[in-house]
Amino acid sequence: MENVIEAKALWKSYGRTIALRDFSIKVPRASIFLLMGPNGSGKSTLLKIITGLIKPTQGGIAVLGLNPWRNRGVLFAQVGAMFEDHAPPDWASGREFLKYMATLKGSNSAKEDALEAASFFGVDEYWDKPISSYSSGMRRKLALAHAFLRDPQLIMLDDPTVALDKESREALVDRVTNDFKRGRTCLIASHIVTEFEDCATNMGVLSHGRLLTVGTIEEAAKQTGIRSIAIETDKPGLAVEVLTKSGYTAKVDCNIITVEGAESPDELVRLLENQGARTQVREVKWKIWDIYERALALR
Repeated sequence: MENVIEAKALWKSYGRTIALRDFSIKVPRASIFLLMGPNGSGKSTLLKIITGLIKPTQGGIAVLGLNPWRNRGVLFAQVGAMFEDHAPPDWASGREFLKYMATLKGSNSAKEDALEAASFFGVDEYWDKPISSYSSGMRRKLALAHAFLRDPQLIMLDDPTVALDKESREALVDRVTNDFKRGRTCLIASHIVTEFEDCATNMGVLSHGRLLTVGTIEEAAKQTGIRSIAIETDKPGLAVEVLTKSGYTAKVDCNIITVEGAESPDELVRLLENQGARTQVREVKWKIWDIYERALALR
């Protein structure tokens, strides 16, 4: 199976409010997929459709090759999810909650599975206390432990870094990255990308329920015309002057020039070498936040 999620022409309305409009997307297997958009753009609605919590008004979707609302029980064991409004029962302890959820996922060793998930995010330090006594950060870590319980094939996280401390954010990125290396897929719905800037493989940008751009990070950058190119030159002063006059935004650090928004590295090399500056491309980067902002501006 090449794609773990395939949605086609999805519509979801709540009365007169349309949350998703003719929405189609494919999420490749073994990817770290950032789903970005302002509040109210439809991110959470899509995640709840994927997990079978709600049905679309129109359109179709397959998750791990299955219909999510007809096969919710089967998918429950293979998919982990963390929602922004995650609300476990206050009267239970973290241990009781995770053990129960592990049992529902078909575990024959619920205690061990619960402890493994809890330990990774440090939840085991307080998991015998009632959830009603948890701080917002503790609740978020419990939600993460729940999402990664029993090593799911597909993990979906809704604004996962909110209320997390630095150590927990780092642990989350490590887990997502390691799972990706093992062929797992992680779909992260958020507009906070700092932690995932270096590990994300794919992205999609939503606005008012519509998909504005989608693909690998490189493909999304090309669609929106955003990239950052680092070049090395023997005449940095001349290079900045030439680039600025040509309409580029250039920053200099010793003999390394970073050019924002350039579409072609070869074009920069030709431009500078025609002015007598020896130039070599060092690195081409695509900044996720810049792609996101450009996609919204072009809508």
